[in-house]
Amino acid sequence: MRKLWLGLALAAFVVAAGACNTAELKQPAGSSSGTSGAVEPPCEVDCETPVVDGGPLVPGADGEAPVIPTSEAVTIQVQPNPSGAPQIEAAIRAAKTSVHMTMYLLTDFKIMDALGDLKAAGKDVKVILNKTFPPNGGDNTNAFDTLKSRGVPVVYASSSYTFTHAKTVVIDSASVIIMTMNLTQTSAKDNREFIATDRDPSDVADCEKIFAADYAGTNVSVPGKLVVSPPLATPLQPRSRLKALMDSATKSLDVEVQALSDDTLTDAIIAAHQRNIAVRVVISGGNEDSTAAKESITKMKAAGVPLKSVITPYIHSKAVVVDAKMVFVGSHNFTFTALEQNREVGVVANSVAEAGKVQAIIATDFAAGAVP
Repeated sequence: MRKLWLGLALAAFVVAAGACNTAELKQPAGSSSGTSGAVEPPCEVDCETPVVDGGPLVPGADGEAPVIPTSEAVTIQVQPNPSGAPQIEAAIRAAKTSVHMTMYLLTDFKIMDALGDLKAAGKDVKVILNKTFPPNGGDNTNAFDTLKSRGVPVVYASSSYTFTHAKTVVIDSASVIIMTMNLTQTSAKDNREFIATDRDPSDVADCEKIFAADYAGTNVSVPGKLVVSPPLATPLQPRSRLKALMDSATKSLDVEVQALSDDTLTDAIIAAHQRNIAVRVVISGGNEDSTAAKESITKMKAAGVPLKSVITPYIHSKAVVVDAKMVFVGSHNFTFTALEQNREVGVVANSVAEAGKVQAIIATDFAAGAVP
């Protein structure tokens, strides 16, 4: 086992070219990890210590697999919901001191009004919006102008990222909402989404550090528990973090993600299936057409991995459940761009209740899906 984990210590820092999104249309030349063609709907090394992504992990009992860094104070809500996601607006309006938002796509006027009203009430409100989108992938011009007109300090995200695909709202420096969901008019009503409210103080502090750096257009590294892209943003680099999470499965592995084309994560899913872990994978229907996505699907099907594609609801999820006790929710698609070039933020919660909630949804979607 020691040799296995020492092998992980060879993970090197990658110079990230950019930020976030689902429009990962092309695989960079020479890359060994795939990318996806998905578009948002309109809508770090101590070689004596086991590591993941260049960051030390806590050794497990008897030298077995290390303990994955997880957060405790996390609750998860599930979309879609006919009433949308009023809890987001309510959380913003209930802020006592500050709201710091990073959003890939913002079109929901109720959210804009809530931000404007809070600023008018003298609170510290700041917003970062993604600026560049793929063709037909969205536009934040109206949101930017509307917020400006309400006196809300708003900036476009740094062009050093391909996309700023994170969807986070830090409230009163006391909690952070980490979402798979954009704040659009339709996402909460139409899409399969997961909304994680994280009250872990270290996670919240790290999100505030990320926000402050991104708002100022400077670099930051947070050595905490969050899953953050691009890799230079954290010693716990995202691809290896997610691989280690999948590799830790002893009974079950449930994956639901809009776009899946990364070779390392595809291979981790296949490896879990081959060691007789109960695996379920759900992907979004309509995102199977890129070369990289087709390669991942072909590999998984050839290995006999249980795989379904779902059209309705639109699968905009990015979630992993391990042994019905640990659950990842974040903005990362499992693609090269998301893991290497975007600004993305996610959290791994250690909670049987929350993991079970997400696992049950994935099981339902799997049952309703079709083999791609």
